[in-house]
Amino acid sequence: MEKYKKRFEEKIKPKLDHEDGEMKVNPFRDAQFALTKASFAKQDREQFFSDAYADILTQLFTQWLVTEPHCTKEREYLYHVAMALGSVKERLVQIEQFGKNAAYINSKEENKDDDEQ
Repeated sequence: MEKYKKRFEEKIKPKLDHEDGEMKVNPFRDAQFALTKASFAKQDREQFFSDAYADILTQLFTQWLVTEPHCTKEREYLYHVAMALGSVKERLVQIEQFGKNAAYINSKEENKDDDEQ
């Protein structure tokens, strides 16, 4: 992460506005930095979870391959566990998306309540 930060700081140097002969720091630099930092954190998190899910699914599939064809209950159990893992992943993604939108959703609900009064 440190190498990305260093490269980003080299790439985006403080931009200065020349208004009325005065030099002011552009306020969007901090926003650009925060956005880049957040996108790297998101990539790291997605990579971590993708690797973890892939490892678990690989283990389940390997276990499924070891079972005998006539062991249908065991095979069905492994299949259902894999499907449940997919449901867990989907729910975690929904919660993450809600977390990103919670401030917007809450402010919208507050505005609706104010309008009703």
